[in-house]
Amino acid sequence: MNYSKAIRTIRAAKGLSQKKLASLINLDASYISRIESGERIPTLEVIESISKVLKIPVYLLTLLASEQGDLKGLPEKETRSIATNLLDVLLSAKK
Repeated sequence: MNYSKAIRTIRAAKGLSQKKLASLINLDASYISRIESGERIPTLEVIESISKVLKIPVYLLTLLASEQGDLKGLPEKETRSIATNLLDVLLSAKK
């Protein structure tokens, strides 16, 4: 799972800074930065908090965080297509 990329992508798509996201879930902005850079792996509790603030179900965040090895049997092209379609759905839900 690559939560760093998924969180960064959704946070940016929602127009939130790392600092704002961190303040909404009562964490230090440097912790969010370390998650997004891949230096830290978020706990389930943090993933749930981030999901709530970003208004995205945990299962969709997890799907977006999925990497090729996590989606056994799916070609990389199809995996990218799923992620792109998921992001499109999220962005259209914002409107």
